[in-house]
Amino acid sequence: MVSKQAVDEFERLDEELTVPAGQPRPILIIVMGPASCGKSTIGTDLAESLSLPFIDGDSLHPQSNIDKMSQGHPLTDDDRLPWLALIRSTAERECKSQFDEGNIRSRADGGVGRAGVIIACSALKKWYRDILRGEVEASPPGLNDLPQDKTKSPEHPFYPPNHPDIPATSNLQTLFLYCYGSPEVLQKRIAARKGHFMGAQMLVSQLATLEDPRGEGGVTWVDIDQPPEKVAADAVKRIRALVDEQVSQKDP
Repeated sequence: MVSKQAVDEFERLDEELTVPAGQPRPILIIVMGPASCGKSTIGTDLAESLSLPFIDGDSLHPQSNIDKMSQGHPLTDDDRLPWLALIRSTAERECKSQFDEGNIRSRADGGVGRAGVIIACSALKKWYRDILRGEVEASPPGLNDLPQDKTKSPEHPFYPPNHPDIPATSNLQTLFLYCYGSPEVLQKRIAARKGHFMGAQMLVSQLATLEDPRGEGGVTWVDIDQPPEKVAADAVKRIRALVDEQVSQKDP
């Protein structure tokens, strides 16, 4: 049985690690899609346009996942569970830092008027997306399984005093930008980028796994088969509209 002291401590940390109640809810924007869809490029452009930080989700894998992948072993869904939970908890820690530092841009100043972070993550299955939404119970890895190069700086959300091993609260709202491309467009892109058979095989596997998110709540999408500047402009327009539509309805 969990002691009352432990429960009280957890609830105290829960409040301290998120933007205070009564303030605009922090947002996690996931830029998602299969290999070669341009998640990192689109995410970086979006982050610059909205004055929000950008993180590559692959950099947040627990050390055990990094070790497993380096040995050539594919990840299972059980491996992904703590990784996706860590993406979410890292996002909330980053949002709390923005709030504490007063580093939040208003809409009039080019921002979104609340703390937020943009993270690139393939998020191919609805179950993965539900973990990122906080709708599936999941805990980040323990402190001894954080990526080893991420725990050194007190400014980093992984630094142990920031409690990265505690799950994000329900205060953090997750929105998705799906980078859509037809199989033909994606195959052409990955062939040009990778230039070898394994790249094409990875794409086939990811397309077989992909569960189209369009139609789910809190999701918008952009067609990647356009000039880069048009993709970037569409991404900003669609995310701003989604923030206005979804987040404002759920603020306290």
